[in-house]
Amino acid sequence: MAITNPYYPSNMGGANFSPYSYQTAVPMAQPQPQNNSGNIMTIFIGSEEEANSYPVAAGTTVLLLCFQQKKFWLKSTSTSGVPEQLREFSFDEKTPAPVAQGSVTREEFDSLSKKIDKLINDLGGASNG
Repeated sequence: MAITNPYYPSNMGGANFSPYSYQTAVPMAQPQPQNNSGNIMTIFIGSEEEANSYPVAAGTTVLLLCFQQKKFWLKSTSTSGVPEQLREFSFDEKTPAPVAQGSVTREEFDSLSKKIDKLINDLGGASNG
């Protein structure tokens, strides 16, 4: 008795069968170059001199923070590596405005109450009190 391989091409029907004819080439995923647009690297520095001398790669923007001077800089280069102008900003803490806690004297209250009573009376309503 002959042992045959059921997966051998001659048993798949047809004399012109090639095991490679049904395979399709799957292209390998090519690594994409990293694009730094939209991504800003943050660096903590100690002075403006460090901001001026900090190296920046081509096509990137770096945020340079200095908490001692309460300033930050944006340093950028074009895609060809040409440095752009260093932009300087200052930052201050934003605090909510204090709520006025004024007091009203009795005279001011009585004066306002009389004005309201007069307006209600002029409109034909009842007294405010």
